[in-house]
Amino acid sequence: MNDELADVRQCYGLFYRRTSKHSAARLWRAITDAGELSRWMAYPMRVDLRVGGDYYADFSRTGGGELDGVIVKIEPQRLLRYAWGTSIVEWTIEPAETGSRYVFAQHGLYPRPLPDEEGLAAGWHVWLEDLERFLDTGSPSTEEAGGIRWHAMGKLYRPKLEAAVTLPPPDPVYSPHSSPPSAPA
Repeated sequence: MNDELADVRQCYGLFYRRTSKHSAARLWRAITDAGELSRWMAYPMRVDLRVGGDYYADFSRTGGGELDGVIVKIEPQRLLRYAWGTSIVEWTIEPAETGSRYVFAQHGLYPRPLPDEEGLAAGWHVWLEDLERFLDTGSPSTEEAGGIRWHAMGKLYRPKLEAAVTLPPPDPVYSPHSSPPSAPA
């Protein structure tokens, strides 16, 4: 018998509620077709749309590395859930009178000791704006415009994060691609 107690860590989630003038079918295609994902996210993506299939992103050109995901649940045009890194990402879509409504959520995030933890929340916010722009025009935003918007949104998300979670101090040794830091003794 092992009497060693588990580490207990604080996790948080991000939840974005959005309305789109585009149909649930159109939104579904934009989040499940690798070609469309690659265009609006502006990173190479790979999707094998089946339970157990890949949901992969290559963020290496901007230092984010590669993120392998595994699809864990699919309800076409309604729900897409995948394990991505150490978290669960979920798209819940429903038809609306003039398009669709959706919730994008990322569960199981742990506060990382980075000076810009708000970058994750700001990044998804900007990507969801890029998604809508892509659905409207067929073109993603420019990387420069996205970066400017990302920095602006980060300033808005910082107080929300500080109110919701305890952020560790910056740790210059820590990398977002390494294991979470050990819990204090």
